[in-house]
Amino acid sequence: MKTSLWLSLIIALRFLGLFIVLPMLSLYAYEQIGSSTFLIGLAIGGYAITQMLFQYPLGKLSDKIGRRWVIVFGLLLFIVGSIVAALSEDIYMLIVGRLLQGAGAISSTITAMISDFTKEEERSKAMALMGGAIAMSFVVSMIFGPLIGGYFGVETLFEMTAILAFIAIIIIIFKVPNPPKIEHNYTEVASLKTILRNSDLFRMDIIMFFHSFLMTIAFLMIPLTLVGEFGWEKSALWQVYLPAITLGFLFMGLAAMLGEAKEKTKLIFQIAIVFFGLSFLFFGLADNSSLFIIGVVLFFIGFMMLEPLLQSSVSKIARIHERGAALGVFNSFQFLGVFIGGVVGGSAIQYFGMNSASLVFSATTIIWFTWVWGMKNPKKSYFIYHK
Repeated sequence: MKTSLWLSLIIALRFLGLFIVLPMLSLYAYEQIGSSTFLIGLAIGGYAITQMLFQYPLGKLSDKIGRRWVIVFGLLLFIVGSIVAALSEDIYMLIVGRLLQGAGAISSTITAMISDFTKEEERSKAMALMGGAIAMSFVVSMIFGPLIGGYFGVETLFEMTAILAFIAIIIIIFKVPNPPKIEHNYTEVASLKTILRNSDLFRMDIIMFFHSFLMTIAFLMIPLTLVGEFGWEKSALWQVYLPAITLGFLFMGLAAMLGEAKEKTKLIFQIAIVFFGLSFLFFGLADNSSLFIIGVVLFFIGFMMLEPLLQSSVSKIARIHERGAALGVFNSFQFLGVFIGGVVGGSAIQYFGMNSASLVFSATTIIWFTWVWGMKNPKKSYFIYHK
């Protein structure tokens, strides 16, 4: 469990570097030379296209050569991208920096490494610990991102992300041992075709796609609306994020307990999707900041309810020899959702306006809910019997 703590810290630092710019990124991109709503969306979601492209290859590579140096390589790419984004003078340089950040696609590798170190009966706790670490990085980001970005500039946030990634490299080299070699009876190679043909894994992939798609659109809309339409100061956005995150964190704990201990994952997914749908409904109907903030709170509740359960569910379904590759595909769908969410969200807002676009995205949660309706509830011992 000690190793899981170090690995959770690494992934928390990595996500902190991504999350801390989110509350201010659309405003930072808006101020760049040559920006448009479409390009702002591309800057927000651009890192996800390289995440999508590199997640599976790096995950599979880690199955073959080991996890540690794949993680180091990914963190180095992330550092380079952060520096480029911090030095950006126009929207296109910012997009390049974000693409380089995304090329360090190590989420699936770290998740697989945690699974390598934990026994099955301890894996849910380890995954919940990782989910909690990510959630805590999210909380810190939503509070300090607007404060630091508002007073010192968003470029300072990108510089911080580079420093955090460097700290993560030190931890993975000096604090995390090589994972044990896991023996299994599977002789076939974990191919992309095999993973995509697994209907249970594919259903989880699409669930993650919708989650990331709507998350990206929300982070595009929230700061632009609060600052641009309702006149909030950039440095005051933490006053909205803090109570929303606090409630979301409480619901996350309840979701983790019911989803993992009581094996009610499917039910938690359905409830969270309802919160997503209601949040975008409030975004679309709000004619004052109070109603809009209610939508923000509902969004964070739904978002954080899903966080501790998504990766854990995939690790239960995937067989031992394909876990890194399966998580790679899963995270590729995650970042595909981020990329398409940024592009589609930016385009929809530019051409149809914030309110109409929000109502359309609220309606898409019906499709998401229907897709979850057909899923099997992941069981703790599921991957043992899935052959």
